[in-house]
Amino acid sequence: MVGAAWLALGPVVSAVADEPPSRSRRQREESRQSSEEVDPADDTFGMERLFVPRWRLTDGPQVRAAFRDVVKDASAATVSIECDGKRLALGGIISPDGWVVTKATPLCGKLTAVLADGHKLPATTVAESGEHDLALLKLDAAKLPALDLTAAGASPPVGSWLASVGRSKDPVAVGVVSVPPRVIPAQAGILGVQLDEEKPLIVQVFPDSAAEEAGVEPEDLIMSVNGQKTSSREKLREVIGSFNPGDEVELLVDRAGEQVTLHATLSGDFPGLPMGRSEFQNNLGGKLSVRRFGFPLAFQHDTVLRPADCGGPVVDVEGRVVGFNIARAGRTESYALPVDAVQGVLTELMKEHLLVKQNSPEAEAAEKLEQELGEPAANAAPAAKSAARPKAVSTP
Repeated sequence: MVGAAWLALGPVVSAVADEPPSRSRRQREESRQSSEEVDPADDTFGMERLFVPRWRLTDGPQVRAAFRDVVKDASAATVSIECDGKRLALGGIISPDGWVVTKATPLCGKLTAVLADGHKLPATTVAESGEHDLALLKLDAAKLPALDLTAAGASPPVGSWLASVGRSKDPVAVGVVSVPPRVIPAQAGILGVQLDEEKPLIVQVFPDSAAEEAGVEPEDLIMSVNGQKTSSREKLREVIGSFNPGDEVELLVDRAGEQVTLHATLSGDFPGLPMGRSEFQNNLGGKLSVRRFGFPLAFQHDTVLRPADCGGPVVDVEGRVVGFNIARAGRTESYALPVDAVQGVLTELMKEHLLVKQNSPEAEAAEKLEQELGEPAANAAPAAKSAARPKAVSTP
């Protein structure tokens, strides 16, 4: 098996003229353009056609400002999630006593939630759904503004406007629903090693791969992956291939008779190989989420997001929460989990957490949240118990 954890990230090409022009400047430009005669045979492009001012873009600052009132309530209940001081995701407060839902795969190290007013609170990971790439966090707080997850009755129809909510008064981006909820196919994760022809023995570790970053060495014998025994080369390939790019796996390795535990974050690309045409085009708009495959149910919208903008709520033009952004998947492709599907996942995560913490002081608060979430709606995607990974709550 040959693979690697390298992900090609295209440069972010931003347009000039970030500030909206004055009214007189616009009138002069529009007058000049309307008076220009374009030769149909002339296929050359002027600089003004190559560099479009941001105020003209559908997702420009003026368009986003038009959604200010739409996101007002949701933005008050949206947080930034920082890992060791670096912002890696957004999240939504789903209960006044400090329960937060966010994207799981970026989380690492010491977590901090930054509230809309700038106040910072330590955050603890309570449980995760690997299948949906969602994490349930707990803040030590009370009387926080919370999202209403019950206002929207169904997923937004194709063609409807959406606003991706951040902590600021304007949305981080706006877009339009392009594909209704569907299953997003999985893609096999890649460890980035060459194996022995029969045994799960490492022959070569490729540079810039997940294996290299995890500390895997030649002659290591991989005994298990996330507790699943890998007795042969084929079994190892099968187990690794069952995970998505962006998933973290635990490797139990026999190294010269000594057992070593390593953690590797899988990728979906092989280092050193040129990108295909489709992948190259998708990366032109900026970085993509590492985990952008294998979701049980998600709707697609054409909002241009950054990976760090995922995990937060998405609202319709009425300001109702209709989903949570889960991945930037392409140049004009972003995925969001429908809000009723998220409710179903959160209910399952709380049940798993209650089993672990049933005698703790937090059990009452967790049970209250589960009751608030209620039963998942008809559109909810079932959360497999094997995908829910409850974690012991401790002070960061």
